[in-house]
Amino acid sequence: MELKIYQQAVLDALERFLTRSRATAGPAEAFAREVALQEREARMLGTPLPARRPYQALEGLPEVPYVCLRLRTGGGKTLLAAETVRLWSEVAVRPQPLVLWFVSSTQIKDQTLDALADRTHAYRRRLDAAFGGRVRVFDIEAFDILTPADLAQNACVIVSTIQAFRVGNTSGRRVYSHHEALEPFFATLPTDGMERVSAEEAAEHPLLTEGAVKFSLANLLHHHRPLMIVDEAHNAVTGLSRDVQARVRPAAVIEFTATPKDRNNILCSVTATALKDEQMIKLPIRLRPHGDWRSAVNGALSTQKMLEEKAKRDKDHIRPVVLYQAQRKGREPSVEQIRDYLVERLVPPAWIKIATGDQRELDGVNLRDPGEPTRHVITVQALREGWDCPSAYVLCATQKLRSATAVEQLLGRVLRMPYAERRKDPALNMAYAHVSEPEFNETAEALTDKLVGMGFTDDEVRGSVQPDGLGANQGVLFDPTPVRPQPVWQVPVADTAETRGVLRDLAEAGVEWTPAPDGGLSAGIKGEVAEAVAERLIALAPEADRPVARAALVKHHAKVEQRRSLAEGGAVIDVPLLFAEVGGELLPADTDSLMELSDWTLSEASACLEEADLSFHRADEVMQIDLDGEKLVYSRMTVTQPRLSGLGAVDDDHLAATLIQWLERACRAPDLPQDQLRGWLSAAVAYLRSRRGMSVQTLVEWQDALSAKLRQRIAEQREAARRQVRQAALLDEGAAPKVVFDPMV
Repeated sequence: MELKIYQQAVLDALERFLTRSRATAGPAEAFAREVALQEREARMLGTPLPARRPYQALEGLPEVPYVCLRLRTGGGKTLLAAETVRLWSEVAVRPQPLVLWFVSSTQIKDQTLDALADRTHAYRRRLDAAFGGRVRVFDIEAFDILTPADLAQNACVIVSTIQAFRVGNTSGRRVYSHHEALEPFFATLPTDGMERVSAEEAAEHPLLTEGAVKFSLANLLHHHRPLMIVDEAHNAVTGLSRDVQARVRPAAVIEFTATPKDRNNILCSVTATALKDEQMIKLPIRLRPHGDWRSAVNGALSTQKMLEEKAKRDKDHIRPVVLYQAQRKGREPSVEQIRDYLVERLVPPAWIKIATGDQRELDGVNLRDPGEPTRHVITVQALREGWDCPSAYVLCATQKLRSATAVEQLLGRVLRMPYAERRKDPALNMAYAHVSEPEFNETAEALTDKLVGMGFTDDEVRGSVQPDGLGANQGVLFDPTPVRPQPVWQVPVADTAETRGVLRDLAEAGVEWTPAPDGGLSAGIKGEVAEAVAERLIALAPEADRPVARAALVKHHAKVEQRRSLAEGGAVIDVPLLFAEVGGELLPADTDSLMELSDWTLSEASACLEEADLSFHRADEVMQIDLDGEKLVYSRMTVTQPRLSGLGAVDDDHLAATLIQWLERACRAPDLPQDQLRGWLSAAVAYLRSRRGMSVQTLVEWQDALSAKLRQRIAEQREAARRQVRQAALLDEGAAPKVVFDPMV
């Protein structure tokens, strides 16, 4: 498994930070230098990074490198954590590193242990390749099988929950307790800073001596100073864990999370766009609100069937799975209600699995097995952690998103891309959600909150909800702000607190700055430079450099003027009036004037609406969520469902006449005689009834769509007549050009 581009970039940044932490004045300086490097590169690429807070050292351990790597859902945090072990071994020159690998729950711990212990798994293969196969993986519950030979000859990884270490009274946890099996480790170890046997412990255990060093795992870690990896730090790291870190005395702390707590020490932040570009996640998300939970389940069933048909043509085995979020006991719909409803809808029971605290039907089930029939998984919140199935495509949430506390975790399960490879059929590159919530705006706002919670966007997501297509680039000719290079005027200035204060004041005027090779700053501004801004920048420059800066400013103004368009320069173009001779009379050659002499009719406009013109199917609105840069963009679209048969009322000529009168009012226009319009509309309704078999009741139900299509047909005929009039007046053989100069015009 090759690393993705963004994953390698994260490791490169971490390597630079760790190397500088050991070679410079410490982690704070190394962090500042790495952040400055990233900001400089981002500014050169035109993609400025959000501001980051200064480095905050661990309390009591200021020399310990401590950073957070932010990777959104589906970014491969565990793979990068495994690579970090190799990286730390090389940087710290520890051929047999000891690693304390913290996770947020027992379920995640078991999953991580299974992956690291499996020599065929990508994570374990990474470790074996780095350490020549000399790797030992330990469960925190079985640490007493660790031997001195293990530490001396192997890279050792101890996987634990943070809860195993999080306790105020250390005598209550095994990791802090005395274990005779660990005595061989302490024979020659210095004991400074280690926890000792308390009077209470000595009283409970007669073989222990008060004040003696405990033969505990915590003390062993305290001496060997492990690399501390924290997976999903927003769940694991709290104020109490700072005390844990002081007891363990790690050599470095690397956190991996989608949502860093307090945004402290974020060394790298992988964007959702990077994950999408690397084919790691499914986007966009198509979301359909429903009025009730049964409608949401029906929608999820239809989506699953559609995806399964498409997946049959894919080169890899994919069986799309739906995740249903049921309600707790006593609320509707329960797990049993959803299961019974699926069975009523003719879903085979073998296709349904329940995954709750009481029913764990997914245990031991390999959803990647082509012979495994599971297509529907019902849960309450048991899938929130540790469950991974890239074939999960559809989420069905049976309550409003704002009150659905597990939705963001479940949604994360349907975002992972199967085989981390874009599929040939576009439908298989998307995720789908059916939600029991009828209002689009409320759904959009709620889903925004959930995706923010997943770490997909920052605060700007709330201002980025807009219909897809608004503000789209119309091409350079009609784009008021086309993207084109602008000249930059630069001024060298000293790097002082006063200078930085002035530059911050000028930031709104477009002034930017970067560190210069000579230790100063290079301040610059693109495009037009206001005189007041220019004078303030020149005043910051060393006196010897000011004449050069003024000369450069003159050249800069010339470049800006050269790139200015005629319109920006105030140029005016006089366009002569165009007339056309019609019937021996000169008339302004605008189409409206020419149409006043035209006798256009609807006689040539077909009143026959075919299936391709107007399909009588129910139209449902669907919301699509995608990324525009790093912002979430919501757009509406329409999907259709076949018209249900047998629901029409008995044909009624009086009802048809009423419909024609309504259509006449809807399609009325000043240039259409009433009798002509009524006759044309009557012909259209008659065709739909006689030739397409539509009942009048159906036409009444569809009257808005019908009137819109008829107005479109009328507009098309009107535009055809306008084109014909323009052609005859200006381009036909009898339309000879004539130029007349009238100084009074």
